[in-house]
Amino acid sequence: MGRIDLVSLRAQLDAWAAAHYDEGVTVSPPEVMPGHAGLSFGFRVERHGTVLDDLVVRLPPAGVRRSGNTDVLRQVPLLRALARAGVPVAPVPWWDADERWFGVPYLMTSRLPGDTYVMRDPSAVHGDLSPADVLGQAVEALAQVHLVDWRVDLADWEAPKDLDAEIRFWDPLLEKSGDAHIDLGRRVGELLRDRLPETRYLGVFHGDFQTNNVLFHDGRLVAVLDWEISGIGDQLLDLGWLLMMNDAASWADGAGLPGLPPFEAIVERYAIASGRPVTLADVAWYRALSGYRFGVISCFNVMLHRSGKRPDPEWDRIAPSIPYLFGRAEELLAASTR
Repeated sequence: MGRIDLVSLRAQLDAWAAAHYDEGVTVSPPEVMPGHAGLSFGFRVERHGTVLDDLVVRLPPAGVRRSGNTDVLRQVPLLRALARAGVPVAPVPWWDADERWFGVPYLMTSRLPGDTYVMRDPSAVHGDLSPADVLGQAVEALAQVHLVDWRVDLADWEAPKDLDAEIRFWDPLLEKSGDAHIDLGRRVGELLRDRLPETRYLGVFHGDFQTNNVLFHDGRLVAVLDWEISGIGDQLLDLGWLLMMNDAASWADGAGLPGLPPFEAIVERYAIASGRPVTLADVAWYRALSGYRFGVISCFNVMLHRSGKRPDPEWDRIAPSIPYLFGRAEELLAASTR
């Protein structure tokens, strides 16, 4: 991922704001936003000390083909459709393919007050908001996402993703990683293909649904964030991903996770909110797929980090969990055949 000089970016934002508001406005120094989802920077548009807009600009890396998570404009029709359906997402006041402002297309969303919730390190700013509250509100918002009528609201957005193709997409990355646990990963990939689930719901999925990507303010969920890898496909992947991220058996430091409500209760809350007869057994395969996906992602990024191609010490922390992710996925798939 390319880096952007913040001094140059501020000059670009000044020029953009003068053209889109008026020449009397100024912008605050841009701030790098947290996360690995892309190049995102927060800033304020001001006039004589009065804030007119508080925004986040999302930019694709320069010189990279605009596809998937590097195509920021792809999110615009999705976010607007979700907002029309009442899903809590950040408003999208500005976007353009015109590259004269930043050298790339851009997307700007409103910056909302609040914080995301990191399960392993819940911040004191959340007050009395418990993990059960967080997960309950999160799955209710997820149900709203999944009930959006994509055939009407997003008919021309993109073609649905095939489930077998979703599994096979990760295979080459696993092979390139050269990780010590590659054989275990291969075995999980084969099991996933051999045991495709019977309970399936097709529609909008988020792709990285976890509490780190959900914004809370004053104890209330105000927005689901980071839609870069969303798509049309099997929606129970989102629920499986949420459970995988909070499953102690999937992580080397799993004992550090706080006390959570039983997974059956989380799935039941989703089932009630969505009106779908979903059970924990239905979600087990998607939990396994989630462990496989993140296991492969981890293998590949650990390789990039340790080879010096894309240094990021965070992957050294995640690396010990790779055999846990694959092993837990294999365990879930084995249990599904009993």
